[in-house]
Amino acid sequence: MTGIALLLVILASLLFIIIGCAVLKWHPMIVLLVAGAACGLITGMPVRKTLDTLLSGAGAVFSSIGFLIVFGTLLGETLEKSGAAQALANIAVKKLHKRYLLQATGIIGMLVGIPVFCDAGFIILTRLVSNMSAEAALAPGSMQLALASGLYSSHVLVPPTPGPMAAAGNLGLAEHLGWVILFGLIAVIPALFIAWWMVGKYKGEILTGEPATRPEPTAKGTINIWRAIIPLLLPLLLITAGGHPVFALFISSMLALLLTAIKRRAEWTGWINQSLVQSGPIILITTAGGAFGAILKATSLQQMMEEFVRDQQISTLIIFPFSFALAALLKSAQGSSTAALIISSSMLFPLLGPFHLDPPQTALVLLSIGGGAMTVSHANDSYFWVIHQYARIPVHDLFRYYSITTGLMGLTVLLSSMLLYLVV
Repeated sequence: MTGIALLLVILASLLFIIIGCAVLKWHPMIVLLVAGAACGLITGMPVRKTLDTLLSGAGAVFSSIGFLIVFGTLLGETLEKSGAAQALANIAVKKLHKRYLLQATGIIGMLVGIPVFCDAGFIILTRLVSNMSAEAALAPGSMQLALASGLYSSHVLVPPTPGPMAAAGNLGLAEHLGWVILFGLIAVIPALFIAWWMVGKYKGEILTGEPATRPEPTAKGTINIWRAIIPLLLPLLLITAGGHPVFALFISSMLALLLTAIKRRAEWTGWINQSLVQSGPIILITTAGGAFGAILKATSLQQMMEEFVRDQQISTLIIFPFSFALAALLKSAQGSSTAALIISSSMLFPLLGPFHLDPPQTALVLLSIGGGAMTVSHANDSYFWVIHQYARIPVHDLFRYYSITTGLMGLTVLLSSMLLYLVV
């Protein structure tokens, strides 16, 4: 199948994915596999070839990204449960002037959000931020939103967080994570400035009650700050220096256990099991996304795109707003930034061939997908409700302040990706 008929089938697949995830509430793994199988069969692919293509696509993605997600999740789980994440926040508060606490809160959130899921990071740090706001006489809502925005930015943009990690695998960047990390850290900076500007505008208007009751902290004793910093920085340094990402994350996760929780060895098995529980669904969604992407790649779509780009002389820059819009549509429709990253990257990979992008340029496309996956966080996003529950910010204020902020942050990331493309 070629031409308009093929494009209509692919468009129907996209609509099915959105409806399946957002309306029918099916698991994204099931939606992606069904969409991939249907797309292959409708376009004329034999049943056996369709199944083989699905399995080979899923296997290829798992082999490149599966253990990365497991060890990245284990690293985050260890830093959270050992108390290392909170130790980093505590030392930052002690060393900073009160007038910079709003900005410091966003930076703390961004750093903690690299290895730790944003939901968990917010629950860990929200009590600390509440105390900081009281000490500095700042509006508690503004501090909580600065924390939420910082966590959210790195959660969507910087590996080893599973979302951008999985998307990197879908785009063939598993061996080039250094570029993804570098560009993610660069793009986080203007996104945080936008968040600070927005929060600063409304800091006197956001009223919150007392923080909700939280579970008792799992940390025991005091952790030396360097024992907390080394496992966080080591994988970033090893990966950007050209080390194998799986090796970097394995060494860092093992080192985190030894440095931050050597006296809690009896709990290690539980933490490892919990990280497997957390990473399992992400791996399944990622491999299903790889299966769907393999089906698209097996059609004549890439050839059609090459001819269209050549005949129409399409600028490479067009791929950035297109990637952003696709991810933003999926994010806004079904709520999960991780799912939006995975699904968008799996769909876009077959379309990138005609543009002949090198790894750094492909990493910038991933950055624009990340910007879309930020846009916007609202009522169907579980993180939205975590902020509401633990910071006690009214829902109407979250819509007014936080949702708008995430949209502006996403647009800022898109602009950053396009500007970086022009200078790289």
